[in-house]
Amino acid sequence: MSKVIHTTQMDSLLSQYLEEYSRSKNKAINYTDTYSRKYLLECISDMTDRIMYKHCVEDRVIMAEMDEEYWEWLDKNADRLAAEDEEYKHNNCEKDGV
Repeated sequence: MSKVIHTTQMDSLLSQYLEEYSRSKNKAINYTDTYSRKYLLECISDMTDRIMYKHCVEDRVIMAEMDEEYWEWLDKNADRLAAEDEEYKHNNCEKDGV
């Protein structure tokens, strides 16, 4: 495993990330630069999930395959879904007296 060289810029970006994470999660800014271990581990887990979702090649391939499967399913079921939607709208109109 290669050793990552930590720079002042990376530390600054991490601080900014933690500040934004705190603002987003807690709807408030943490006015200190320290956090509990549990909180940081949750943050790292959420960051890992987000990085994988946004930047992982394997995840992108899986998402593309899932997207392709979804569109194929939608093509096969479009008529049935449209009929169900019309029936739902018709039933709601009758119920509402329209």
